[in-house]
Amino acid sequence: MADPRVQHHPQQHMNIDPKILSKIKKCLALSTSDNPNEAATALRQAHALMAAHGVSTEQITMADIGEASAKSRTMARSKPAHWEGALASTVGRAFGCQLMMLRAPLRPGSKAPLNDGSFIFVGIKAQAQIASYTFDVLSRKCKKARADWIKDKLTGLSRVPGGKRTSTGLGDEFAMGWVANIARVVQDFAQPEPIEDAIAQFIAERATSKSDDELTRKPKTEDERIRNIARRSGMLAAEGESINRPVHGASHQLMLP
Repeated sequence: MADPRVQHHPQQHMNIDPKILSKIKKCLALSTSDNPNEAATALRQAHALMAAHGVSTEQITMADIGEASAKSRTMARSKPAHWEGALASTVGRAFGCQLMMLRAPLRPGSKAPLNDGSFIFVGIKAQAQIASYTFDVLSRKCKKARADWIKDKLTGLSRVPGGKRTSTGLGDEFAMGWVANIARVVQDFAQPEPIEDAIAQFIAERATSKSDDELTRKPKTEDERIRNIARRSGMLAAEGESINRPVHGASHQLMLP
């Protein structure tokens, strides 16, 4: 996962006239025609336009790349919960997006960061937007399921010494189980055409890379048996969740029950 912090720079190489870009794309689309003469003519026209306006193949590919953000619901001490990071990664993969994390700046005059931040999905523009929406809905549902489970199963635990930490840790294990099971739903969505190189370049211009372990807060429950019980409970709680595909021609919105 990439971590750009507050360094979020605009692209430096996308100053292409939209009309010219549109013409080039139309020619390139026609170049795949089954008619050899039509395809050859369209390809020549595309290359001529690219040469005349100094447009590279890389720029055309990058023009389709965009980003969409979704607010973290668990950010604390400049890190989100591990389960939330896992959910963001799962959703990003399902929609062919790479993931960045934008963390809040420091408080004025303080070394303590604001407990605020966002996950940023980078990919084909429409796919990134759907990924952001899906993550936002699923993170809200997971957080609620986690809170309900703690209230139902761990009532009173926070009143004993060390109980609050244990309750939080088990709640996080529950959420990890929930995320593990919901992955089967989001992964049912077809991967878009691979554009890893273009996405990687988009991210490289604005981010530094760190591992998920460095960027998220892991559960802190030491008893492995209890951790496994909590995680299995989360997996069971995610049973029945589904994502409905948007109807063709409708707005890019996913409806989750």
